[in-house]
Amino acid sequence: MFFFKKVSAEELGERPLDRKGRKEGKALIKGIRKFLRYNDDLIAEKNKESISEKRTAFSEALSDRSSKRKDLEKLAEDLTETCKKSVKGYKTSAWKENIEIIFVAVVIAMGIRAYFIQQFKIPTGSMQPTLNGIIAYPTEDMNPLSERHAPSDYKRPSLPQRLWDKFWFGRSHVDWVVDEDDILILKPENLSSKTQFFFFPRTFLVTENGQKFSAPGTQSRVEMLLNRNLQPVRGRSLVFSVKKGQTIAKGYVDTGDQLVVNKFAYHWVLPKRDDIYVFNTQGIPGIQRNLLNEERRNGISPSWATKPRQGSQHYIKRLVGEPGDTIEILGPGLLINGKAPTEMGILRVMAQEGYYTGYVRRGMSKVTLPEGKFWAMGDNSANSSDSRDWGTVPQQDIVGRAAFVYYPFGHHFGPIY
Repeated sequence: MFFFKKVSAEELGERPLDRKGRKEGKALIKGIRKFLRYNDDLIAEKNKESISEKRTAFSEALSDRSSKRKDLEKLAEDLTETCKKSVKGYKTSAWKENIEIIFVAVVIAMGIRAYFIQQFKIPTGSMQPTLNGIIAYPTEDMNPLSERHAPSDYKRPSLPQRLWDKFWFGRSHVDWVVDEDDILILKPENLSSKTQFFFFPRTFLVTENGQKFSAPGTQSRVEMLLNRNLQPVRGRSLVFSVKKGQTIAKGYVDTGDQLVVNKFAYHWVLPKRDDIYVFNTQGIPGIQRNLLNEERRNGISPSWATKPRQGSQHYIKRLVGEPGDTIEILGPGLLINGKAPTEMGILRVMAQEGYYTGYVRRGMSKVTLPEGKFWAMGDNSANSSDSRDWGTVPQQDIVGRAAFVYYPFGHHFGPIY
């Protein structure tokens, strides 16, 4: 009979981490990145630098396989405490155990999100009318050049109707009227958009005299509701004078479709033609370059940066071509391997029924897809940035298949085809 000596806590602390411990260490680093991203606007720059230094120290120690467990635990504890103290108002309390239980539930949910399903909100109109992005409906007197308008007799509805519209259509009504003579400044310091609760964009406007307005939706969509007849101030760009009682924005904004992405399916089968799928842009140089240039213009990334700070974005498109396919756009139709496609979704776009406008060539010639590369196009072909602009989607960047719209209920609720 063999007897195994139980290892004491002191002896265990002197040993290097095992495989499970290293995995937990990597999870901590990933969690810190999420913490910084979600609390970016709450953490002072000096605290961000402190967190970054401690994260680097922990990461380097974790990479050194000779590092002792006790040293890594000390670094991890120091890093975690620094994060907690970086958010103003954080306090430990008698509720700590309950908070930890909630944290465990969140971790489980994140695990489900990482391997099975993921929520996704469509911000743009590239997949309309199959799926809606955020859509603005200004009144015609506010913006006569808009593609869509609120009804000619539109008035901001009563509170019960507004609540129903929000529930059923994800609709927000806007009627901005200034209370005094003022100056409207449409520059980044006065007009900006911010994501709230990780998922919901909201646009804010502050006048020169400090009047504040806000509305759900991205800045580009809310700007569609602004009055195009305002009097510009001579010698000042994007600055307008407004009078007391004047309407500066009117109409409504419908939120983009919110859907569930099936991340599990593509572990078993390859993406196939006609799927509506979500992918990240990490391996698409054209998009990454545009992101970096935008960050440089906005002062987010320095001129010497080689990668965008936000990492990458997520796009949703229809899969039109698989590896080995030859795609040729004729407009409004297209050919796949020299033949007309038979897939229902692609045919619906080509038929130009309803709001479908068909495929637009946009100067594209025939292209043959290499191994591991897919061709993505928006159903709203005339207003979609897709593979015609930035090329193919690598298989490793594909997140999953769009499965089900769960909100709002009044447009496309249900399975996605």
